[in-house]
Amino acid sequence: METTIKTITIIGKGNVSFHYNKIMKEKGFDVKVVSSRLPFKKEDIERDLVVIAVKDEAIEEVSEKINHTNAILVHTSGFMETSFLKKVAENYGSLYPLQSLKKEKDIDFNTVPLCTFGNNKQTEEKLNIFAKKLSSIHYNLTDEQRKCLHLAAVFCNNFPNHLFGIAKRILDENNIPFSTLFPLIDTTIERAKQGDPFSFQTGPAIRGEKTIMNEHKARLNVREKEIYDVLSNDIMKEHNINIE
Repeated sequence: METTIKTITIIGKGNVSFHYNKIMKEKGFDVKVVSSRLPFKKEDIERDLVVIAVKDEAIEEVSEKINHTNAILVHTSGFMETSFLKKVAENYGSLYPLQSLKKEKDIDFNTVPLCTFGNNKQTEEKLNIFAKKLSSIHYNLTDEQRKCLHLAAVFCNNFPNHLFGIAKRILDENNIPFSTLFPLIDTTIERAKQGDPFSFQTGPAIRGEKTIMNEHKARLNVREKEIYDVLSNDIMKEHNINIE
């Protein structure tokens, strides 16, 4: 059984497409990148692998433009089902990179976890072999597992990044370098890697310091107060802290 993917078409020209194209070419694959807005040529979709690398809301619409392909057809979404791809391909799945990718930011792709799914054993095997050529970290996940991973990633990446932004704004307004927080951020991340992050919780909420929390909130705008209250209340509930 032939298990080697050699020729690839990437549909889309965003951040994921940029990094996939870069690493795949570095690894010696024959890669084409085509726009998702233009009609697809037959020779572009009859490759070993076709990767739909567009925003989630556009994936199904783009797949329907393909009409039919004998290639393995995958998308790169963390949260979209793959089942709708069967309308245009017998062999389909997903190739999801668990990393926040930006065109302007170089990345060691060997450290990017790649999550694959294939709708049958042969497709799964081909995608597994292919993914391991791109990265040293690989997971074979069902659609449901991948959705749970994506949700967890929002909590550990997107939300903290927003909180970092608020923290930086507070420091900027008081002429304090954001870099002052870097050692604390690094320690928090390292502790989280060691075990249950809940067990390392510190701060006024877990200590039930209502006076301090009220003084904190007095320095925040309305939106920031809402965020502070939601997070503080959840910390207290998680650790059974009652300050009524």
